[in-house]
Amino acid sequence: MSTGTSTTKTKTADPAAKAHDIEQNLKTAVRAGGLSLLDEPTRDEQGCVVGYLLQPLSQTGPDPVDATVTSLHDEGWGDERRARVKGMRRVTLTKEGWTLRVRDYSAQRAKRGFVALLATRTGCKQS
Repeated sequence: MSTGTSTTKTKTADPAAKAHDIEQNLKTAVRAGGLSLLDEPTRDEQGCVVGYLLQPLSQTGPDPVDATVTSLHDEGWGDERRARVKGMRRVTLTKEGWTLRVRDYSAQRAKRGFVALLATRTGCKQS
């Protein structure tokens, strides 16, 4: 017999908790990709956006964006789309109602460009 109350919540029911999970996915991928933070991660209070501004740790070796994307695949991100726009490499991935845009502005790695990761939750209104 049901009492009419439920204390069980799934992780996906709470946007802030899901945003935290997404942030953890990104942290894991950033470490695996050999990227370092240029600024503190961005995360809004509504659980709609998680963002990172990064820089490659090394100017040589494996491509940090490809290594990051590979790690994201391991974390369950998929539906990969790639494009190049005016010297910027863009990779878009999705996972559980989230879209992640990886933008690589480090085409000239000798100049140590930067990489931006921005995950947005579907259905959120951006201000």
